[in-house]
Amino acid sequence: MPCGLSYTRGRAEKKGVGVASTLRGIRTWDRAGTPRQTAQLPDPCRGRALFEHDDLLKQALAGEVHRAAGYESSASAESLECIFAPLVDEAGQPDGAVAVLLDAGEQLRAQATLRERLAFEELITSLSSQLVSLSPETVDDGVQEALRAIGEFARVDRAYVFRFTADGTAMNNTHEWCAAGIHSLLEMMQDLPLDVFPWWTERLLRARETIHLPDIQLLPPEAAAEKETLIEQGVKSVLALPMIYAGEVVGFLGFDSVHVTKVWPEADVALLRIAGEIVVSALERKRAEESRRALEMQLIQARSLENVARLAGGVAHDFNNLLSVILNYASILKSELSDEGQREKMSELYGAALRAVGLTRQLLLVGRRDIVEPVLLELNTVVIALDSLVRQALGENIQLRLQLGDELGLVRIGLPQLEQVILNLTMNARDAMPRGGMIAIETSETDIDPSYAARHVDVKPDRYLRLRVTDTGTGMTPEVASRAFEPFFTTKRDKGTGLGLSTVHGIVKQAGGHVILASEEHVGTKVDVFFPIVRDGVATDIRPPLPIDAPKGNGETVLVVEDSANVRKLVCAMLGKNGYRVLEAPTAQSALELLERHRGAIDVLLTDVIMPQMSGRDLALRARGDYGLSRVLFMSGYDDEMIAHQGTLAPGTQLLKKPFLEPDLLRSLRKVLDAK
Repeated sequence: MPCGLSYTRGRAEKKGVGVASTLRGIRTWDRAGTPRQTAQLPDPCRGRALFEHDDLLKQALAGEVHRAAGYESSASAESLECIFAPLVDEAGQPDGAVAVLLDAGEQLRAQATLRERLAFEELITSLSSQLVSLSPETVDDGVQEALRAIGEFARVDRAYVFRFTADGTAMNNTHEWCAAGIHSLLEMMQDLPLDVFPWWTERLLRARETIHLPDIQLLPPEAAAEKETLIEQGVKSVLALPMIYAGEVVGFLGFDSVHVTKVWPEADVALLRIAGEIVVSALERKRAEESRRALEMQLIQARSLENVARLAGGVAHDFNNLLSVILNYASILKSELSDEGQREKMSELYGAALRAVGLTRQLLLVGRRDIVEPVLLELNTVVIALDSLVRQALGENIQLRLQLGDELGLVRIGLPQLEQVILNLTMNARDAMPRGGMIAIETSETDIDPSYAARHVDVKPDRYLRLRVTDTGTGMTPEVASRAFEPFFTTKRDKGTGLGLSTVHGIVKQAGGHVILASEEHVGTKVDVFFPIVRDGVATDIRPPLPIDAPKGNGETVLVVEDSANVRKLVCAMLGKNGYRVLEAPTAQSALELLERHRGAIDVLLTDVIMPQMSGRDLALRARGDYGLSRVLFMSGYDDEMIAHQGTLAPGTQLLKKPFLEPDLLRSLRKVLDAK
């Protein structure tokens, strides 16, 4: 047996190499160098010259092993080699020589394949390192470069990434590389319904299988839709690997061969699975970073709105005291003036003060500092009640369409606040359509899922009552839309206050809801308002009550406590002329001193809420506990935690909101005095 060789069924395996070569021929010599036998396999001419090496034969007869290769001029002979080795007899003595002719082409091809696979591994490793280290801003470019590098190395015509939508109903081609001369499919491969490709979806999304199609003509009948699409795209072979992240299939990595059919070795497929894992990891890292930044921006915006809201609420509180004085004295003077010209001027002053009251109330709503008496309301009933008013305000060139849902739950909110939300949204839509258009008001129940809630800092997943107002107006740019809820921000120049949408935002937040605005320039705007649903209870009758005359006093004694001298003087004058006996104090401490020394009965305490040193609420507690004064009417134009929680009046608390007119004061006071 020749040293260093073993034979099995016409194949020779070189020990230490591990790659089989094909046996092409054998020749033997006796110990004198005389040929004994020659065995030639098919194609006997190949490699014949390799047997004719006397020097190698002599060395083999001397006990040495040598190899000859590539001596034949034929190109095919470059893959042949001839091994010369000694033969020994049973006693181990030299008995001749043998030459074995081997075709090493398979070995060389295997070595080339191995080198290519190693290069592919090195490429995947390099791309993986690059993708892992990319910043979120450069991930898309990195994925694009990875597709190009893999596509060129693998000699395919198209490499791409598809992502499934969050609801699992469609897919989008997010990244694509094409070889020279191959047209892109990226734009046409968007929002593709998964149910159109059931065979493909079942294997990738549900079974999580790799789809390897060396020839798409061999697709089964149940893949008719997929086959038709691939043929239209000119694809001959395709490979698609599911991309899995956090245990879920989020998309797939795909490769198309257009010019020729292609079979992917399993080892290469395994490497591409690794590449898919790295790609999806980079894309998900980018998505997570974008979500984090979006939440961060929402938090910054929310804090900014809150700061402006606090400022607006504080300013409105001071305005309310001033407006109380202006309105009531203007009303008194208007009734006392006899000159018609003077009365008309006073009416203008009174009207301007009333408009200032409305502006101040909006500031309080923006700041969520307005005090609301929430009731249970049917959203549809309120929309229908405002239908006529809204249509008149819209004019003839704007159509209003109502699409109201059935069997909706109730919403807990103040009626004036809900009306203002609807009116502000419709008027804002009207102003965006100077040439006419259509406004749609829709009501329904809808679910906010955890994935959406996670992207917004102030939203909880639940079922909500939704009010949607859509218009076909001019729309907004992304920059304008991002500031739409900012107080005093307006694009209407001299025509707007910039409080319309910010007031809506304040009201809805105060009611525990959420507002979403979506707008596209030259297309229109959609505003969704979500309110928490109330299932139990009876809706409030929103029909206006019959008018009641302002009742006068019957000699009851009222203790008025107000730190604003102008407001205190005004209130005392109005009560005095309407049949009440009045005691006054500028602070809570002076009021307690008055209660201590006063010997007569005091029927009711009328006190401001926010005062220096001691609040109106603390004063009321002391007056009840120490002096038995149980009837209290608070005055305030500002939501303070001392009398209200998150803008909602505490049960049993009677409040007169500033600014108020004389009839309001008299009716509220009588209500407290007559209560049991």
